[in-house]
Amino acid sequence: MNILKRNSSPRYKRDDITSHLLVSALTCSAENLTITLVEMEPGGFQHVHYHNPEQMYYILEGSGIMTVDDERKPVQAGDCIYFPSRARHGLENTGGTVLRYLSAASPSFTEEQCRKAWPLPSEDEENSRGA
Repeated sequence: MNILKRNSSPRYKRDDITSHLLVSALTCSAENLTITLVEMEPGGFQHVHYHNPEQMYYILEGSGIMTVDDERKPVQAGDCIYFPSRARHGLENTGGTVLRYLSAASPSFTEEQCRKAWPLPSEDEENSRGA
């Protein structure tokens, strides 16, 4: 059994977004699934991009504008957005609070892709270095 925690997961930070890599080829040898917890500050945005795995976002709290290919729609807590493999997608926090969402992608990003995309140490590792 793997119990994965936000504070002990690899991260990336950019454009007022922090992404925590939970389930992946890197963190627990997942072959078919990558799951991240993403926290986006007000005004933060995820650039429109695409990749081979199909993906979904489940909005836990907050609100924003989701772009999938040529569509832009408002999203809020409780919304689940699915997009197929290679669909162009991005998200912008247009609300006044943190936007949090879970992302699931299948198949899993490779271990090499995970190391490149989530290069920062976990918050726990960072805090132990400073102590």
